[in-house]
Amino acid sequence: MEDIQPGCEPVVAQLKRWTDALMAKDFDVLEDVLHEDFQFTVDPQFAGGRMNKTRFIELDRKIKQCDIKFLGITARKMGDLITSLAFAQVTEAFEGDLGPGMPNAEDMAAMMQGAKLAYGSGWRQGPKGDWQCISHHIFGFIN
Repeated sequence: MEDIQPGCEPVVAQLKRWTDALMAKDFDVLEDVLHEDFQFTVDPQFAGGRMNKTRFIELDRKIKQCDIKFLGITARKMGDLITSLAFAQVTEAFEGDLGPGMPNAEDMAAMMQGAKLAYGSGWRQGPKGDWQCISHHIFGFIN
């Protein structure tokens, strides 16, 4: 299910570009999709609950296998900001050390086997006019 306000289609395309890149292990795409001031927030049990762009991409580069299926996407625009809300079913496997404050790769993979998650993101146009994510938050797991 998609509920996309007119004018928000470029953000939905960027969101799908992001997830397609994760599934293809093309992590360099994240440099374009994420704004330089990007902030990721999540439950504090994961790396203290906050990561900047560099740390977030570093963690994603540890993904050795990924499958993401969107269950629903909503996008709304006001002024120069677009917000997106996405529900997705995610399966991820990791390799190596995931860094300080993170579970080990095996525990993280077990947690992310068919996990249903809710995400909220904020988007602004970057210096080249393309839409970039400035803020990305995982609200949590859906039972």
